[in-house]
Amino acid sequence: MVRLWFILGCLLFFSSCGGSGVTVTKSQTVEYFSNAFNKSKKWFRSTDGDSITEVPPPPPSNLQPTAQDVYQKRATQNKTNGMSKDDYRRAIKRLEKTLPDLKRQLGNKHIEVGETYQTIGSMNFILGNELEANKAYKKALDIFSHNLGAEHPRVWKLKDKIKKLN
Repeated sequence: MVRLWFILGCLLFFSSCGGSGVTVTKSQTVEYFSNAFNKSKKWFRSTDGDSITEVPPPPPSNLQPTAQDVYQKRATQNKTNGMSKDDYRRAIKRLEKTLPDLKRQLGNKHIEVGETYQTIGSMNFILGNELEANKAYKKALDIFSHNLGAEHPRVWKLKDKIKKLN
């Protein structure tokens, strides 16, 4: 008998504890979607005669920045970061000195070697050495493709960088 009362008590307790305590009715859901639709509707041309009160912002005049635009942007950012061209040159030399040790320890196709080549390429790009950047990016692309596969997003991004440099 005690066991039966215990089971009934547990059932009653657990049935009263379920849920988050928030009940959403159909009318609230419909109202929410209606408001969301009306807000997004203002961004499009009206086909039912409603007046449009807001318009979307105009698209930027140049959607794809050129390599020179990116270089200029990074050059201005680097002035505020306190890094000079000499700092970048020293960093590139140090990274290039570490490459033989990395290759010996990890192998020529290790992802860390690819990361180093990509960093060298990025720094050369910032300095405006597009030929050197292109060489380093191609070496990194070969390693990333080998390790990650041709369909990996990092490989796509690297291919896009190389295409912009050419």
